[in-house]
Amino acid sequence: MDPFHVVQLAGDALDQVRREVWNEARKRNDQAGARWLKGARWALWKAPERLTGRQQAKLATIQRTNRRLYRAHLLKEQLRAVFHEPSVEGAIEMLDAWVAWAERSRLPASSSSPPRSAPTARRSWRASPTASPTPAWRRPTPASA
Repeated sequence: MDPFHVVQLAGDALDQVRREVWNEARKRNDQAGARWLKGARWALWKAPERLTGRQQAKLATIQRTNRRLYRAHLLKEQLRAVFHEPSVEGAIEMLDAWVAWAERSRLPASSSSPPRSAPTARRSWRASPTASPTPAWRRPTPASA
């Protein structure tokens, strides 16, 4: 599986947490809060370097007011950072740390999310005697080589 789709799965888990928080606000008859959360979706999904000022403010508010939702956002961003790590060893360390964090996070979405298959993929990659020293997502394609 390529990095985009792995991070997309983490984004889906983040969106599940956002919907849970949104539904909780609706059950409390907090219509303004529910509407605000619905509008925060893009701030949570976008790469931090592409956020507008308004989206940065929404994210800062989420950080102050909803730790569970902000933790889900950080999990997605940390997984995204794994694929930007220049060294393979560093990426493996970051992935190990991410898996441990996701398992400890107590977020229902992270425990059922497909990115949990990362440890299995990592073990099989390390155990394979024919495995390339560079993961497939880091190898240049024939056209770019």
